[in-house]
Amino acid sequence: MSQRHHANPNLNLHYYNAYNDLEIQMESLPMVTEYLDALHITLQKATSDYPRVLAFRVDPVIPTAISDRMTPEDHKRLITCFIASLKAIIKHDRARKRQGGWVPDTTVRYVWCREIGTNGKPHYHFFLILNRDAYHLPGRACSPNDNLFNRVSRAWYSALGVAWNPQEPWIYVPQNPVYWIDRGDPQSFQEAFYRASYLCKAETKQYGLGLRAFGTSRN
Repeated sequence: MSQRHHANPNLNLHYYNAYNDLEIQMESLPMVTEYLDALHITLQKATSDYPRVLAFRVDPVIPTAISDRMTPEDHKRLITCFIASLKAIIKHDRARKRQGGWVPDTTVRYVWCREIGTNGKPHYHFFLILNRDAYHLPGRACSPNDNLFNRVSRAWYSALGVAWNPQEPWIYVPQNPVYWIDRGDPQSFQEAFYRASYLCKAETKQYGLGLRAFGTSRN
């Protein structure tokens, strides 16, 4: 069963509980076929580049005082600035560690969506995908260590134009956020795809304001 999205006729709705023989979150149906396509391609590219992949969910938070004054143009710039900042932080970390000898590099891949909550305010979900030989685990938010969650927090603060406060990371980490995908292990791919399929749901997405509701890395 498939039909055009009533709010965006360029998109198709997916009502089945599987996509390309991969299970997806039934409670979030219908999903957008084009979003599932993009998620699948992004994960495939990562496992093609790296035999071991780290993927994790994280939801950056916009404090109410900032959200209340943001315009659609601010939201349009937000994701671009966040990704650019995160890539720069990762690149700097790799270069710093490379001074002590060879270290694995990583491409920063991602899937994100923008949704409208019951309070009428937009919020974001991210699924970040990296080379697991470069980063084994994302760490813990508010940790004094310079881990991946802290790097995500720093990049989000930068995108919002605020000086970083490590005591208030402005990121929400859901339960069981981390997925290890191993090339040649379909079960590990399935588990990551299932978790990230939530971002592909049609409900709560908003169209018509010139803002994207979903996106992925292009590399």
